[in-house]
Amino acid sequence: MDERLTRLLDSFRAMGAVAVAYSGGVDSSLALWAAAKALGERALGVSVRSEFVCAQERRRADRIAAHLRQSVGAAVRVRHIYVLANERLRKNPEDRCYLCKQLVLGELRAEAQSWLGTQAQLAEGTNADDDPARPGRRAVAEAGVLSPLAACGINKAGVRELARLVGLENADDPSNSCLATRVPTHQELTFSRLTAIEGLERAAHDLGLTDLRARLVPGRPGTPGGGGDAVRLLVRPSQMPFALALAKQLEERAHFIGFTHFSLGERT
Repeated sequence: MDERLTRLLDSFRAMGAVAVAYSGGVDSSLALWAAAKALGERALGVSVRSEFVCAQERRRADRIAAHLRQSVGAAVRVRHIYVLANERLRKNPEDRCYLCKQLVLGELRAEAQSWLGTQAQLAEGTNADDDPARPGRRAVAEAGVLSPLAACGINKAGVRELARLVGLENADDPSNSCLATRVPTHQELTFSRLTAIEGLERAAHDLGLTDLRARLVPGRPGTPGGGGDAVRLLVRPSQMPFALALAKQLEERAHFIGFTHFSLGERT
C-alpha cells in the first residue's frame, strides 16, 4: 500500500469515531473513503447543502456517495441549510467564506453528535496545498475540526493520485467553488442572482463548454433580484475559440435568463 495512504488510514484509526464534511469533491471523497476504510460504522460523511451548492455538484456528491457506500460501506447523511437567512452573510462581506464555513461546521457537529455521540471527532478535506490564510481555514481551526490530508502532508496532486489508486471516479475532476464566489463582495447574495448564474453555467455546459465560471462584473450591479446584472463567462484559453463561435447563442441565453450585459473572458 502507498505510504501516504497508510499514514492517512492510521490517522483516522486514531480518532475512534469521526464525521467527515463531504462535498463530493475529490479531497473530501478521499477523506471519507479513508475514514470508512479505517473505522467502518464509526465513520460518517455529512453533506451540507445550501443555496450556494449548484445542482450539478449535488448530483456528483450523490453519485460518489453511492460508490463509497458500495466500495467501503461509507454512510452519508445530507443536511439542508438556508444560508441566505443569515443577514450578515447575505450582504456578502469579505469574510463570507468564514461565515458560511461556520454554518456548515455547525451542521457537521450536530449530525456527528446525533449519530456518533459527543465524543466523535470532526474532519474535513483541506489538503497540504491549500492556503492556510483562507477564511474558511480560520473557521475550521476555531471549531477544532481536523484536516487529516493536510496533517499527513498530502498535497492536491497526491490527493488525485491516491483517489485514482482507490478507484474514485472524481479523481481528475476540476476543482469547483460555490456559487457565492461568482458574486463580487458587497453585492447582495440573493436566490435570484445565484440561480441566474447557475442557469447560465448550465446553458454553457449544455452547449459543450467545460470547466467554466459565470461571474457578475464588479462595479456593474443590477437590481437586487439578479435582473439587470452584467455577467462575464470565463472559459479556459484552450476553449476560447469554441466559446467565441458560440458567443451569439450564449448571449441570447444570458439575456433570456435576465442578464442585460454579457461578455466572454479567459479563466486562468
